[in-house]
Amino acid sequence: MSTLTVSKQPAAALSSVPQLPILNFPLSISSTLAPANVYEDFIHTYNSPSAMVKAYDMHRRTRNRDRKALLEANGEVTPDPILKGLVLDNQSPDFDPRNCVTVWCRPTRQVVQLVQQVQSMLRSVEPDIWLMPPGCLHMTALEILHSAADDAVTHELQRLKPYLDTLLAPRPAPVLVKPMLSFDQNALALSFLPEDSRVGDNGSWYTYHHYRRDLYNIVQKAGVPVESRYQVPSAHVTIARFVKPLASSMQQWLAKLDEVNNWLETDCGTDIRWAVGDERGSECRCGRIWYGGGYSEATGPSIQEADEMPGNAWREY
Repeated sequence: MSTLTVSKQPAAALSSVPQLPILNFPLSISSTLAPANVYEDFIHTYNSPSAMVKAYDMHRRTRNRDRKALLEANGEVTPDPILKGLVLDNQSPDFDPRNCVTVWCRPTRQVVQLVQQVQSMLRSVEPDIWLMPPGCLHMTALEILHSAADDAVTHELQRLKPYLDTLLAPRPAPVLVKPMLSFDQNALALSFLPEDSRVGDNGSWYTYHHYRRDLYNIVQKAGVPVESRYQVPSAHVTIARFVKPLASSMQQWLAKLDEVNNWLETDCGTDIRWAVGDERGSECRCGRIWYGGGYSEATGPSIQEADEMPGNAWREY
């Protein structure tokens, strides 16, 4: 499988390009449909750490159940036509015209190693599946703009720039745990749960979901509308996509997915603990980022770097 490099190029016409959400999550946030902070609404509904963890876990388990039923019924996956063009058909980078503005969280070395183990298990049954390269792995904490032309990205970044230092501040550091393989007909990801524990010196309750709420508030204060495709209870790192139909049978493929999740739940997943901002700071990632490319407009300090800096601007907005 060839290596994909995504560069910053002028955008082509958007109308001819199919919209391919990373995990086919339905639209849940829109500047016109939901101007209020939907993350805050979720916190009010699931107003304890244990309730929030259960909501996140219910979402991913229900989603896997429903997608498994669809795969069994249809008997086939859906190769990504843009990714196929880039990695198999030697199309130029501007074959993908979709530009985005996001906040990315980079996984720790421990999480990257886990991803590579899972990818190896997937490739053992599907040798032609496209695997996200280690250096491109990321979790989208907030999608601000997606599937846009270059000039739209430039316009929104001008409004965001005065707020980037606050947006990318790493503290407090929410923790993600208990990875599970999430899947559908388009792609696969490792999904995580917010840790059910107190965070910070004063023992306050602060999860990855609170972190996303705060990112949303900062972007709104900048006057930038949030246009996101992601359902609210999601914390996932996309690890693989399809560029060809399955070589194995659907039965073999689904059996492998069950095998991976059993392994994660019983053998190794309990040892994973990802503190957001550990080792690498969050990034304002822009451009053609669907497959891990694009460019970083700004990068915040890691937890380790922030510990050596005087003061903390996280709450000063």
